[in-house]
Amino acid sequence: MESAVTATASTAPVFIVGPPRSGTSLLSAIIGSHSRIACGPETDLFRALPIKRARSLAQSNNRIAKTIEQLDEIRYPDGRSLASHFGLSNKHLRKQLDTRTDFVKAVYAAIPEAFAELQSKQRWAEKTPRHLFYVDTIRALFPDAKIIRIIRDPRDSIPSVIKNIGLSTSYIAEFYRWMGVYMKSSKFFAQDANSITVRYEDLVTDPEKKVSEICQFIGEEFEPQMLERKGAELVRVASETWKSDIDKKISADNIYGWKSKMDPDVAIAASLICSEALSELGYPNSRLPERELMVYPLGENFGAANEQHILECAKRGLRYRPYDDTYPESISETFKVIPDVVLGDIPLGKKTSVRILHALSASVQIVFRFLTARPVRVDPDVDLGIGSLNRCIGKLALLLGKQQRLAP
Repeated sequence: MESAVTATASTAPVFIVGPPRSGTSLLSAIIGSHSRIACGPETDLFRALPIKRARSLAQSNNRIAKTIEQLDEIRYPDGRSLASHFGLSNKHLRKQLDTRTDFVKAVYAAIPEAFAELQSKQRWAEKTPRHLFYVDTIRALFPDAKIIRIIRDPRDSIPSVIKNIGLSTSYIAEFYRWMGVYMKSSKFFAQDANSITVRYEDLVTDPEKKVSEICQFIGEEFEPQMLERKGAELVRVASETWKSDIDKKISADNIYGWKSKMDPDVAIAASLICSEALSELGYPNSRLPERELMVYPLGENFGAANEQHILECAKRGLRYRPYDDTYPESISETFKVIPDVVLGDIPLGKKTSVRILHALSASVQIVFRFLTARPVRVDPDVDLGIGSLNRCIGKLALLLGKQQRLAP
């Protein structure tokens, strides 16, 4: 006789999200080793194929062929297509797209659904860390989906990000990036009943207990083979060398390694930058600032441009804090903030021509604020981003703006 769980087993998809190097690969290997759930490599679909484009495809003539063509253009760093990493052909995708009434939903489900069918499994999971930015879209498309956010103490995960992924060489930049990711997703996970947050530390300290709880959440029975992670080879690709250990013995030996390995000054700054998150998640040694300045915009460039200054301020319990969890989409938006917020890093872009145009626009905004008696506020001890153009804008802001220092 079937168990109560199996008899009413859900076919709802499972999405695994989280900051980089927080255990998403380990968790996907565990869940993908369940007898009913298939999990393949990351798709990154919600970024690579924006929802507006998917809706446009749904309304187009010959939509199936055009969608397959769009999916084929999504390539891994090794040059191979997304579908090929799942062992799928266009025939597999066409079948999925042709049999779904909600075509937009099918665009995002076709690859993992076809993969689950290929694996003779009844349910699919999808793991892409950066889909943390798209949880609202995921929920709108998949109302019954189970969404799992896995979190790791950033003082342990950020050194691994810098070493293995290379998003930045600045610890301060990466801690600000991590905090921005956390802030953006926290409201969703606090309110969404079909979502949970799992701490990496709990998973590796008592894996059977934590995986059993996760199984209960997604509506499946715990299976001991999940901890053996036979599905590990299916969730990574050859170029992702930093995932080579996800089928090794689960160990808690490296948790809170930052206490002995991290530079003490960096650890102090991290504990200040991520203070609220560390406290909410129950991590040790969070630190409330003695004094802080709100900054907008405050992203990883601000951290990278001012790393040494931020480290020195942190020693004194001083912190630059983001005004909110948003980042401007335009130069004009950068200056549409409340008057007492200090100007942060000016996002100029990467192309030289674009950077020059944005620099001119930012300069006009600074002059306009001065002429209308609403001068920008700027800390004379910080740089407004990286590069000579940002430094020029900073000098203009100092000339025409109102100075406000974090460090007295």
